[in-house]
Amino acid sequence: MKRLLSASSLFVVAILITALKPSPTQSTNYRHLGDSLSLKAQQALISNLLGAIEKGGAAYAVDFCHENASPLTNSVSSQVKIQRVSTRNRNPDNAATIFDKKILDTFESNTPLKDTLVAIPKGYVYYKPIRIGMPTCLQCHGQPKKDIETATAKTIQKKYRFDKATGYQIGQLRGAWKLTFLVDK
Repeated sequence: MKRLLSASSLFVVAILITALKPSPTQSTNYRHLGDSLSLKAQQALISNLLGAIEKGGAAYAVDFCHENASPLTNSVSSQVKIQRVSTRNRNPDNAATIFDKKILDTFESNTPLKDTLVAIPKGYVYYKPIRIGMPTCLQCHGQPKKDIETATAKTIQKKYRFDKATGYQIGQLRGAWKLTFLVDK
């Protein structure tokens, strides 16, 4: 068992090293495409959430996000699997895998790193960090009782029973966009 874990760990380290230094061929194209699509997804999500907050406050935005975040994200492209991943996820579907956690750890420890492209057997996976970027985000992801109103906290608990996505401050890593490109190599 120890040999398997060691070999697995070495494999992950090798992939991370490869990810940090992409080849100048197709990976540059997928990096650019990943950046463009993740930006579109981020803009769609933020503009819709800001509209929901304006319409009914942060508690209403939690309801809106619960129903619409995944469809909004998926609407950006039907040819690429787009996800948000986090170790402190709100939605269980956004829980980071073991490999995702390695990437998130890299983002956490290496703040100048803006994105990562990883070659996989059937394509590429693009990761782009998501940071808490504005005070509005803290209405749902900040400190309970300080940034998050009681009604909003109750809605979060009702919609996301096992929520781990609070306690953030501006600039902290919230998670990452993860885009999977399946291609014939």
